[in-house]
Amino acid sequence: MNILKVEGERGRFFEINLEDPLQRKYEMVRELSLSSKPREEVCAKYNYSRKTGNEYLRAWKEKRWEGLEEKTRGPKSKSVRTQEVENRIVDIRFKNPENDMYDIAKILNSEGYGISARSVGRVLSEHGITLNKTKKKPSPKSLRTKT
Repeated sequence: MNILKVEGERGRFFEINLEDPLQRKYEMVRELSLSSKPREEVCAKYNYSRKTGNEYLRAWKEKRWEGLEEKTRGPKSKSVRTQEVENRIVDIRFKNPENDMYDIAKILNSEGYGISARSVGRVLSEHGITLNKTKKKPSPKSLRTKT
């Protein structure tokens, strides 16, 4: 366990658990604010870079405890590719096999689903469905009139 002991008056001690990320950030910010030691040295003591230490110090000054809390990572909004949308893509494709991914995206967008053609292509590919990326243009030979 990574414990830091701070000695106070009359030989009393206060233990700081550096395995708790919030406690570790707070102690670093506190020491950065009160100490005359170089910032690199103080931040290294708590296993942070000088840059990160400065970021936490600024966050503490602006938002206090909220500034030191862990921020959620990952997407901020729900994915467009829900099971309902995937089922609808496959359904449209089997009902109209001549539709390419752009046509399917247009159909879904007109139905209120905001999905890109590329996402439609990914869904079709994941389901093992042959992907028509673009409509095939008629060849010049087939345009000639037969006599």
